[in-house]
Amino acid sequence: MRDAFSRRHARHRAAVPSDVLNEPAAKASRRMLIPIAAGVSLLLTTAGLGVAALSSDSVPAPVSLTATADAYVSTKSPYQKHGWSTRLVAKMNESTSLIRYTVPPVADGFDRKATLVLTRLTTSNPAKIAVANAPATWTEAVTYSTAPKPGTPFVTVDDDGKSAQLRIDVSKGITEAGVLNLALTQPIGRGGTVFGSRESGLKQSKLEISYVPEGSTGPVPSMPTSAPTSAPTTATPKPTATPTTTTPKPTATPTTTTPTPTPTTTTSPPTTGCTVSAKLVPSCGAWFGAAANPLGTESWDQALPTFESTIGRTVDIAHYYNSSPKLFPTADMIKRAREPGKKRILLLNWKPEMGRTWAQVAAGDPTVDAAIDAEAEYLKSTFPEKFFLGIHHEPEEEVRPAAGSGYTAKDYAAMYRHVALRLKAKGVTNAVFVMNYMGTPHWGSQSWFNDLYPGDDVVDWIAEDPYIFGDHENWWTDFGTAVNRTDTWTNPNWPGFYTWATTKHPGKPIMLGEFGINEQTLFGKSKPDMLRTIDEGLAKRPALKAIVYWNETKFDPVGETRLDSSAASKSAAQEVLDSGPLLRRLN
Repeated sequence: MRDAFSRRHARHRAAVPSDVLNEPAAKASRRMLIPIAAGVSLLLTTAGLGVAALSSDSVPAPVSLTATADAYVSTKSPYQKHGWSTRLVAKMNESTSLIRYTVPPVADGFDRKATLVLTRLTTSNPAKIAVANAPATWTEAVTYSTAPKPGTPFVTVDDDGKSAQLRIDVSKGITEAGVLNLALTQPIGRGGTVFGSRESGLKQSKLEISYVPEGSTGPVPSMPTSAPTSAPTTATPKPTATPTTTTPKPTATPTTTTPTPTPTTTTSPPTTGCTVSAKLVPSCGAWFGAAANPLGTESWDQALPTFESTIGRTVDIAHYYNSSPKLFPTADMIKRAREPGKKRILLLNWKPEMGRTWAQVAAGDPTVDAAIDAEAEYLKSTFPEKFFLGIHHEPEEEVRPAAGSGYTAKDYAAMYRHVALRLKAKGVTNAVFVMNYMGTPHWGSQSWFNDLYPGDDVVDWIAEDPYIFGDHENWWTDFGTAVNRTDTWTNPNWPGFYTWATTKHPGKPIMLGEFGINEQTLFGKSKPDMLRTIDEGLAKRPALKAIVYWNETKFDPVGETRLDSSAASKSAAQEVLDSGPLLRRLN
């Protein structure tokens, strides 16, 4: 995309077969989805509601029990606690959830029928769900590294991935009155299954207990139609993950007033045992960020917290657009970078040319050089934190191959180098430089494409801007394919951007500087389906270390990328962002 002005008045350079796209005003949707729960296996325990008096003279009334504790754990986030989550997730070879119930005793002369009722939060692929007993040693602060090993499953059922509820007979797991701990896993399946935890309110899991005369083969009494009563629990309620709904105060147009610099000059390390390199590369997982476009008259500063309240988490990267001679980051951007408890890494795209050609900037245009020097002094005095800096992103469409045009691919590379090296010479040490391409097969196949690269010494990250949209199978694809998109019919020599970057510049981390998915269904796949391919795609593309989502209501030709474009898309996004490789790890 572009900075505020050019995004509203220029052509959008996203990836499309024609590569000629009209870009509308940035009216981003803010209610973006919240961290999506990653694939996890569930350990379930039953906790009791009160114990009804049981009499052998008549069949006791059925009861419905709510969990006294639940959580899930994941191999993708071995030190992360998910006891607060609204989700219970089962995902093959990755996650496990815990649920605890307190089961009332059974009267003499009766047998107990126990049904675990799991309410679905998101649709998923068909799978098998297995339930086992689990040791009672866990608490809601459990992590994968501390979780007890469940026993052998005593029941396995088919899950169609669509029904509102999954009902499982767990009678075999109840042998006596007391605490019941169950482990829910996915031995067969793809993409994970997500059910409601006790924090999800009406969609939380239940344990239905009915009674029949001992040895009876007759029907089990049904649950009463009125709301069942549950015995009070003494467990301390967990804090919920519901974000605040306080409307952010309108802020004035950002100024370049110099804020008080913070003494902190490094990014806070993750809390999960992962580390962050000097070039902001996470040792595990990938950063998740957003360009939370304003909706209507909303400011960029207002749009970001609104987007985060929708997705239910703080982004790792906040993406903004800038042009010289205005100094950046602005006061509002710095406020978001330093917000207590919600610190974010800034990704700042910058157009420094001020109307000059790339060749003129590379030759040392005095006006542009003065603006670069002013920016360097501003950064040193105002913002010492590490940040990502992109210099004139998505340049492909502006290339004019004719010699002397001032806009050849080599002119661009020289311009980029001049700006980066001048900043460094002026003492800027906290900028992590990003080379941001459109990365489409059409442009990648151009004879001059490799000439755009400024050099490994001035490029720290390589970025591309793929979108999933359109009515062609080359464009409506899963995540892993989208970041390495090919077009063998029209551009047979292009290996895909991911392959190109990792082959030509091995060792460089890769970022999606912009990424979005249209709200549509085609070839049997919907937007939620595409969102759920992100974890698998990241596993296949280990050099990909950051995804920055373009949250917009609608723009041509991509469509509606906002993460809450539908209830199903929002839920799927929350599922993906809640755990796994995109789980937030910053302090």
